[in-house]
Amino acid sequence: MTVDNETYFALVEEQLATGGRVKIPLVGTSMQPTLLAGDVIVLEKAHKVDVGDVVLFRCEGRHLLHRIIAVDGNRYTLRGDNCITCETAQKEDIVAKMVFAEKKHPLRHMAARWLGPTGRKQLRPWYFLCLAFLMWAPLGGVPLDNFVLGLRTDHLLHASVFIPCSLFLYDMFKQKWLVWLSAVAVGVLTESVQALLPYRGFDINDMIANFLGVSLGWMIILYVKHKTSKRQ
Repeated sequence: MTVDNETYFALVEEQLATGGRVKIPLVGTSMQPTLLAGDVIVLEKAHKVDVGDVVLFRCEGRHLLHRIIAVDGNRYTLRGDNCITCETAQKEDIVAKMVFAEKKHPLRHMAARWLGPTGRKQLRPWYFLCLAFLMWAPLGGVPLDNFVLGLRTDHLLHASVFIPCSLFLYDMFKQKWLVWLSAVAVGVLTESVQALLPYRGFDINDMIANFLGVSLGWMIILYVKHKTSKRQ
């Protein structure tokens, strides 16, 4: 038997009113990377809450699970960890406080932590530093002219290191088509600079490999966004 959201949360509030704890499955992406869809949230009656607590509250006819970011008397400002906009609620609108979460997918949590906005920001300088090293450092003596599945090792290397490029540029542009274009520009630049280095050389095939790596990474991003939007 299925029930609508209003009936479901009425039952949740009824159970909380008895002093018991309630487990509910999380849906949506507003609390990533802290919480992911499918995690089970354990709630108890919100007798006392403060900044930093994750709470279940009523907002415009819905129940939301977001974090308190400010308190002004009986007025609370809340925001999801993955959100830009905030909500406001009165003390009586706060239904429950999250005690802990049963995280069902540890690998997904790890990916969300390091591939989400915060993780990307932390890893971005290291990625581009490693990219510059691989593209411009003297690599004499490193066997890059071998073949794997009929493809040269250096072409596979070029394509592989450019797959994450769009991901690390993703937060830097509001118009997302500029993300892919900028990643392509990075691939062109890194290969073009090699023509100026006496110990490296320009190779149009390497530039094509860079382009293919960028494009594959961009298609992965589009696929993940599509799958995520369908789950919301």
